[in-house]
Amino acid sequence: MSDSQAQFIEVDALRVGMYIYLDLGWIGHPFALNNFKIISTSQIDTIRSLGVQRLRWSPERSDLELPTSSPQSVAEIAADAKSAAVADRRQRLLDQRAMLQHCEREFSNATQTFRLLLKQVQQQPTVAGELAEEMVSGLVGNLFEQSESFIRLLSEKAGEHASLHTINVTVIALLLGKRLGLDAAALKPLGLGALLHDIGKIALPERLRWRDKGLTSAEHRLFQQHALYGAEMATRMGLDDAVCAIIAQHHEYMDGSGFPEQLAGDALSPASRILSLVNHYDNLCNPTNPVTAMTPHKVLALMFAHNQHKFDSNYLGVFIRMMGVYPPGSLVLLTDNRYALVVSVNSARPLKPRVLIYDPQLPSEDALIVDLEMESTLGIRLSLKPLQLPRAVFDYLSPGQRLCYFFERARDLVDAQEAR
Repeated sequence: MSDSQAQFIEVDALRVGMYIYLDLGWIGHPFALNNFKIISTSQIDTIRSLGVQRLRWSPERSDLELPTSSPQSVAEIAADAKSAAVADRRQRLLDQRAMLQHCEREFSNATQTFRLLLKQVQQQPTVAGELAEEMVSGLVGNLFEQSESFIRLLSEKAGEHASLHTINVTVIALLLGKRLGLDAAALKPLGLGALLHDIGKIALPERLRWRDKGLTSAEHRLFQQHALYGAEMATRMGLDDAVCAIIAQHHEYMDGSGFPEQLAGDALSPASRILSLVNHYDNLCNPTNPVTAMTPHKVLALMFAHNQHKFDSNYLGVFIRMMGVYPPGSLVLLTDNRYALVVSVNSARPLKPRVLIYDPQLPSEDALIVDLEMESTLGIRLSLKPLQLPRAVFDYLSPGQRLCYFFERARDLVDAQEAR
């Protein structure tokens, strides 16, 4: 088709059956040919993600089941298709925003409940214990309402800053416990241990509540006692011995290199092994000093390559498979050389996460999240550090200094898709 005969169509008006021409270099798109007939909606999504506003197409070579062709009927079909595509995109964006807002509200509620719990611990410990049990029961109940859950990255502004680590650890520990086959009854003590694992820091002097390399050996030994202080507080809260043991052991490692008692191997309860692993992961991703933070991808690689001896090997393997090679919060380069931020991972199918892709032609708040599981020709090439991003990309993707996780229910995603 010559340029003089070319008909152009907006990308939002593309339909399955159209024969299109991509006027891009061979490295500018992931398709085998520059001109072809569209056979799936995933191809349309990929074309839209390329950043072109319109492209050439051939009504004669298309298969749209048109009536006797006339310029007017083709134009009307294209206009109707564009209108439908715009409406579909608008609805998907609304669904996306609604699901994110739902996650953020639940996370915010969790951080506020935990803050209230902390205020009750010393004066009304049994009230605090009841509040903790109610909170964990709610989280476990939500987790078992559907067969699959996504691990969703949220803005670090979504909840109380001081509670981010606690909620992260609780959410991920529960997800890992479920992946390991624990039922709701077994998840509740794990969830309580995770939620209260740092509660003993209340008993420390203010300057010691957050570890610092400048501590003296005596101060460091005192800091290590927070695990035992936490177990004592849990007893006063009326929680059972299993929960207290999980709290006491959350810094112990399988090789005996942890603290405060240097326990090893079978001396650690299964729930303690889960919590120790998850706590270690989040402490490396979200250290007290954000400057020393590692990317989630690097943390998993480090734990697998150099720290395997610290963890139950089976639990570590399941954890890595659950989080994916590129966990939520990872900055990545896609196979088509575009930059993206991993925003959620399906804990049951982690190899194809959902990503927010940098698109300079769209405001970030209007960008649709792309599910790589639906993109057969698109994947992740490598993980990046924030400093490796061009400034415009960094500002667009806005990676936070601290990672913030919560559940995103797969059922909600399916319901939103089926409603369209």
